[in-house]
Amino acid sequence: MTVSVSTIAEQVLRRLNVAVVPLDDRPVLTELVPFPTIATGALVELGIIASDETPIPSDQALALDKVNSVHAALDAQGVVWWAGTTVPRAFVEEYTKLTAAQMATSFGKAVDPAVVALLEGRIRRGAMVIASHDIAVESVMAVHTELVAKGIARWTSMDIPDVAGGPYEVLAADDLAPKFPPAEINKADVADAMRTLFKITALPTSGERVWAEYF
Repeated sequence: MTVSVSTIAEQVLRRLNVAVVPLDDRPVLTELVPFPTIATGALVELGIIASDETPIPSDQALALDKVNSVHAALDAQGVVWWAGTTVPRAFVEEYTKLTAAQMATSFGKAVDPAVVALLEGRIRRGAMVIASHDIAVESVMAVHTELVAKGIARWTSMDIPDVAGGPYEVLAADDLAPKFPPAEINKADVADAMRTLFKITALPTSGERVWAEYF
């Protein structure tokens, strides 16, 4: 029996408590909110207009410019992966508050810099979680590549033995943990995983062909 890289990646995310819901059961984040809506929401956030009012063109233009600045700043940090015209519904509140913070001084209002850092951190964390499966797959593949280079793994990434899945999970989790603080892996578990892999590769072959399962 074999185990897929994708399956190991999901186990890694559960071990780190990053994504405990199976990949197929997670909601698809397809709802996008346009920047002008964020801009108007920021004006409401600052109390410039009421929730049922329409902003004057100059205020709306200023707010829209600040939305673009917020997005550009996040994009420059490598945080966002969505287009610069819409925001996933999951991050509307953070974008709205960041935009309000950006233009607060234009309306004689003060903003706490700590709030900006907090909001950016929430977006960074959320974006990482949404993309966590792909990131975990990269870690599993990095582990596999290193094991092959060291002559430990005698199989391809398409036919990882089921018995090696656990050690792969631990090693990939150790590689991935720094990206999702405060997650961490016990180094004793990492050492045990390596010992297990050495034992697996030390076993004599049966001489029989192993059939990989790809479905």
